Amino acid sequence: MERHRNVTPAVIAAIALVILLVILLQPGARSLIGKLPPPPGVPSVPASPSAQPSPSRSPSLRPGEVKPAIHGLLYLQGRPPTSGRAQLAGYDVQGRGDYGGVSWAELQASPGAPITADNPIDLAITDVRAWNAANPSHPESLLVRIEAGIHSPAWAMTLGGPCVAVRDPNFGTNGCTPRFWTAQFGTAFYQFESELAAKYDSVPEIGEVIIARDMTIYNEPLLRQIQDPGSVAGLLAAGYSSALDEQNQLSDIAALGTYWKHTHVGFTFNPYQTVNPIGQDEAFTVQLMTYGHQVLGSQLMLDNDSLRVSFLHSGEYAAMYASMQSLGSPLGFQTAVLSKVGSLQGTVQGAASMNASYVELPPGFPVGQVPMLTRVLYHFK
Repeated sequence: MERHRNVTPAVIAAIALVILLVILLQPGARSLIGKLPPPPGVPSVPASPSAQPSPSRSPSLRPGEVKPAIHGLLYLQGRPPTSGRAQLAGYDVQGRGDYGGVSWAELQASPGAPITADNPIDLAITDVRAWNAANPSHPESLLVRIEAGIHSPAWAMTLGGPCVAVRDPNFGTNGCTPRFWTAQFGTAFYQFESELAAKYDSVPEIGEVIIARDMTIYNEPLLRQIQDPGSVAGLLAAGYSSALDEQNQLSDIAALGTYWKHTHVGFTFNPYQTVNPIGQDEAFTVQLMTYGHQVLGSQLMLDNDSLRVSFLHSGEYAAMYASMQSLGSPLGFQTAVLSKVGSLQGTVQGAASMNASYVELPPGFPVGQVPMLTRVLYHFK
């Protein structure tokens, strides 16, 4: 992506604040935020009884009480190696999704079915519960990232019509994504989310859940692979539009609070990519953050999975980071891959300067750096 010319952080913050105020003062935006209908396709029936496991639930949670947020460094790809584990805050559950992700496909075998038993989330809960019992002075938490899009189950791929081929030219990742913008897909996805929340919302070892209906390849639901003409053409031919997507994005972030009552919920933000016309709409990103903060408060984690040194001080990502900070919600970051992060120490320092709650470290980072990176994270906060 193109980057803006270098400007100072103070100017970036001022610009972001002006954008935020302009959006909030627009009559249309204020009306939309105040009168948004319930998310389409939300199931009216409760989750199945099998979604209520015991003894995984925490009986001490009061109505409306949210479990503590994750604080510290996270290992991205499942259970960390023994070396350095005691200085980590926990890890991402790793299933068959992308880095640090569990696919919908491995969690729900058929439409309306309960969550598959002994899945990667269950195994990680068992592991962390044992670790915490043996290491009470160094307890861990789990980040659960659920991935739909190309990671959806086969039975969901044709909901609303045939799936659409998409490709990320940056990494060469490709697949077929369901028509996530349709009512048929929305109904199935929200039923799945209700099952998931019924089983895991009160589990004490789970500190955060990141889940989004409107993703394609990665759990970054504001990305639309606009650098790939074939992906854009396929989406448009299938009936996708940015206007419809924006409505669904607002509904999707509101739905998080419908299902998750005790767990911090994450939404991964990027400068929003539009396909008609092709471009980026940073104002909508700020609008979506603002609305999410309004309806979910501090339960919402404003997340981003692209953090690197070169994004910290100029360009559209720096402006977005300033907007994230201005809202006062807790922040979480995943760094870029190691080859693009620049200085890992500088990247963690940048997250700390934004008072981030946690940083997910990239695959292949030197585990021996955990003590130093931990000091960096807490020293600069």
